[in-house]
Amino acid sequence: MAVSPTNGPTITSQGATLNSASPQALKLLLGGTYTINVNKVVGNQVHFSLAGNALTATSPQNLEGVKQLDVKVTQLTPTLTLQAQPKAPPTANQAQNNQALVQAAYRQLLPNQMPVNQGLQQLFQLSQNASFPAVIQTHLTQLFEQLFRPSGQLTAKDLKNQLLTSGLFLENTLAKQGKPAKGDIKAKLLQLLALTQQQNANKETDLLKLSKAIHQTLNKLTLQQLQAFENPSMVSIQLPLQPNRQFQEISIDIRKIKTQTEPVWETLLNLELEQGEITTKLTLQDENVSMSFWADNQSLEQQIESAFPELEEAFKEADIHLSQLLITKQKPTMTAHAKKVALIDIHI
Repeated sequence: MAVSPTNGPTITSQGATLNSASPQALKLLLGGTYTINVNKVVGNQVHFSLAGNALTATSPQNLEGVKQLDVKVTQLTPTLTLQAQPKAPPTANQAQNNQALVQAAYRQLLPNQMPVNQGLQQLFQLSQNASFPAVIQTHLTQLFEQLFRPSGQLTAKDLKNQLLTSGLFLENTLAKQGKPAKGDIKAKLLQLLALTQQQNANKETDLLKLSKAIHQTLNKLTLQQLQAFENPSMVSIQLPLQPNRQFQEISIDIRKIKTQTEPVWETLLNLELEQGEITTKLTLQDENVSMSFWADNQSLEQQIESAFPELEEAFKEADIHLSQLLITKQKPTMTAHAKKVALIDIHI
């Protein structure tokens, strides 16, 4: 007996056994599709059950980790040959069920959430004004140091590594490896929540406030992940910002324009400051960068322009060619035919 991969060549197997069961005894039909349960894989030997019978086959395809498989009978004699079939696409009912599950999660989280920055601000204020057990205070201090302590040693590689060990990427890794998280902020908040629950938070007002703020912040983080999973090209992430920060809100839009040569990348960064609003458009093509700035008032324009020499020097030190740097009177927008780029790859 043999099992061949989808769209693979028909194969035969010498010495493979049917454990004394014949295709006729199993009532298998040529061209029929059946579901097999894989019990054990040893090299290219596959031990599985079909129609209540324990069978053995050889397969050129590595089936390690496969538990269930749909197969099609492509040959009955002299060797029974089964061909693995691709998984059927989700039916309309399955899609509706998945959507219903997501919507149910939304309804559960929406009434009991807090913007990430607001939640972290509350945690910071409580850590300054309240008296918590040493273990909780230490955990809070470590959390704020990780979030807010500036690092002059942070490189692009470090930033990439931090991204790949956080959020959806982290949860995908945990699902595969089952190893505990190290530096992920959501994981640290969960650990902090567990500590507060061990301290009888219902009897202490400050601990109760702390527990509630953590709960609502975690709900917001989870909601953002659900939204990113549902719409990978529309990413809305609230970044944790330094307490008493100048930034009020930040939004980033990244798009790609296909050309006959090198693609053009556009990034639109919008900042809301106490002094006003700033929009920056950054364009990259053929390793050349151009930047344009817009501000909603003249005073802010002058502050930006006064920092141009320092910005140009930073580009030189990074060995990046800056072809254009200017202030615009009209608020920058994305090119009409530019395609949105998802910041998170869901298929990981």
